[in-house]
Amino acid sequence: MDATQRKPNDPPRRKYSDDEVLDIYKLGKLWLETGHHKRAESIMSGLNEVAPKFAPAWLGTAFLRSSSGNYDGALIAVNNALRVEPESAEAMLYLVAVSMTVGDVSTAGTYLGEVGEAIEQGKVANQNVIRFYKMQLARYQARGK
Repeated sequence: MDATQRKPNDPPRRKYSDDEVLDIYKLGKLWLETGHHKRAESIMSGLNEVAPKFAPAWLGTAFLRSSSGNYDGALIAVNNALRVEPESAEAMLYLVAVSMTVGDVSTAGTYLGEVGEAIEQGKVANQNVIRFYKMQLARYQARGK
């Protein structure tokens, strides 16, 4: 057995290259998109541990937690994503979505404003993100009607 092979009882490796982290994430995202949430959760949780500065895995974890009704856990995960990437419109919008779900309209309004400004300044060009922003803005504006 060469040095790159692991024995069944060896502890998990702690260092992964950026390419390896991205490939592992792609697998987790595939499981997520195909409805295999337990498999996706296992991968995202592992990435959170071995690559805590990889924001997409935190967002995947936030989605999985919120989809199972664990909104407190989702807020923790999305805030971890924002600690890693404070300017991430995707993370801010996911924070908006979860905040609206738990009734924290103040936080939702603050982050909607930040994303709106980023869109106006041309810092956000992804049409999916802009559509998600518009959906969350409509949700925010409709709250109390």
